[in-house]
Amino acid sequence: MNLHCAWCERDMLNKTHAPYCCAHCEKKANKALAAINTPQTALQRENRIIRGVLVSLVAVITVTLGLRILAGSPPPPDNITMAQFAPSPLTDRNTAPYKAGQTARMQWNRWLGGQHGERRKGAIYWLNAVAGQHARQCDGTVEFALGCLDAHRHMDRIEAQFAISPAFRAGWDNP
Repeated sequence: MNLHCAWCERDMLNKTHAPYCCAHCEKKANKALAAINTPQTALQRENRIIRGVLVSLVAVITVTLGLRILAGSPPPPDNITMAQFAPSPLTDRNTAPYKAGQTARMQWNRWLGGQHGERRKGAIYWLNAVAGQHARQCDGTVEFALGCLDAHRHMDRIEAQFAISPAFRAGWDNP
């Protein structure tokens, strides 16, 4: 029957220091036992609790983010529902901002027609976010996020026009 060191799991050649194979292993074992047997100070106890809480918090965050990544983003509605503003009677349909809004909407529709699958869903999701239907986040699959971010880039200048020109918005809403 072979005897093994309780500390380093090696075969013992010399049974003098049993159950340890050498004085070095025995010293490590005694140091470990001393650390376990000495009472903890209040500071050590607090540090241990804080470390445990932080490790648990990191674990919860990691699991939550992992599940969100696996789940992907919520699917956007199939229809595009931008908030419609009725053209005011004072809005002249022949003004430059109105026509620019119509042109921007036609360009958007043409661009959106070239998007497919998850990229298209991401673009529609961003368009609905611009309309204020949900948060402006591009979380989801890689393709979804790419479509969402592309739409964000396309909509930047259009959103600026929405803010400064009601006639542009009216043209966008009535392509």
